[in-house]
Amino acid sequence: MKNIGNILQYWLLIFLGWWVNLLPEKAALTFGAALGEMAFAMGVRRKVALDNLIRAFPKNNDLQNRQIAVSLYQNLGKNLAELLRFKNTSCQVIKDKVELRNTEFFDQVVKNGRGGILVSGHFGNWEVHAAAIANNGYHFSVVVYPQHNKYVDEMINSLRRAKNVNIIFKKDATREVLTSLRQNHFVAMLSDQDAGRDGVFVDFLGQKASTTKGPAVFALKTGAALITGAIVRQQGGRHIGYLNPPFYADPNNDKQAEILRLTGLFTFQLEQFVISHPDHWYWVHKRWKTKP
Repeated sequence: MKNIGNILQYWLLIFLGWWVNLLPEKAALTFGAALGEMAFAMGVRRKVALDNLIRAFPKNNDLQNRQIAVSLYQNLGKNLAELLRFKNTSCQVIKDKVELRNTEFFDQVVKNGRGGILVSGHFGNWEVHAAAIANNGYHFSVVVYPQHNKYVDEMINSLRRAKNVNIIFKKDATREVLTSLRQNHFVAMLSDQDAGRDGVFVDFLGQKASTTKGPAVFALKTGAALITGAIVRQQGGRHIGYLNPPFYADPNNDKQAEILRLTGLFTFQLEQFVISHPDHWYWVHKRWKTKP
C-alpha cells in the first residue's frame, strides 16, 4: 500500500508539473499560492507551524501568527510551482530572475583556495537560490537527504541537475564534501533542522535547538570558509539572494569549543533572516523536538 501511495504522489506531481508549465508564470505562482492556502485550510502540519510561531514570537497575537503561517504556506506553494517549472525554464532565465548580492564574498573564498560551505536553511525558495548560484559561474553542490518517496526523490534531483546543481547524497557526504572543498568548490548545507542527539545545542529564536555539526566539522578539517546566505522573494517572480561575509575555524581553539562557536554563529546569522522575513522560514518542521 505504501508503494501505491508513493506512485500516486509521484503522478500527482507530474500532473501539477504539466499544469504549471502550461500556465504563464504569474498564473502559475497564483496557482501555487492557492495550493498552499488549501494545504493550510486542510490542516496539513498547521498545528506544528502555529505552535512553533507561538514559541518563537510569544509577543505576537494569534492573528499575527496565523497571518505569518498563511503567507508561509503560500510561499511554499509558489516554491513548488517554481521548482516544477524548472523543466521548461532555462538556466539564463533563472539567473536573470535572481539578484545575487555580495558575490564578492564568494570570490574572496575562491581566491583563498580552500573552498566554501554555504550554510543556509529551508528559507525562501532555496532550490531557486542553489540554481542561481550554480549558473553564476560557481562550482556548486548541495548535500541532500533522500525523500521518503524514491520516485519523487529521483524527479526532484533530476530537476536540480538540469539546472547545473551537483547532488551530494547524505550517505556519501563525508567523502564527496571533502573532495569538493579540496577542489576549491562550494558546498551548500541546509542546517536549520533538528539534529537529534548527534547535534550540538545552540540558541535559536530564544531557545536551545539541536543543530547539525557538519558545517563546523568540515570547516575545521579543511580550512574552508563558512558563509551564510538566504533568498528572499520579491514581486513578479523575482528573488534576491543574500550572502554574509565568510568566517573561518580557528585551528588553535579546542575542537569541541570551536564546533560550538561556529555552529552558534551560523545559527545566529540564519536566525536574523528568519526574524526579518518570518513568512519565508519552514515553520512546519519540529525544530525544537530534541530537548537539551
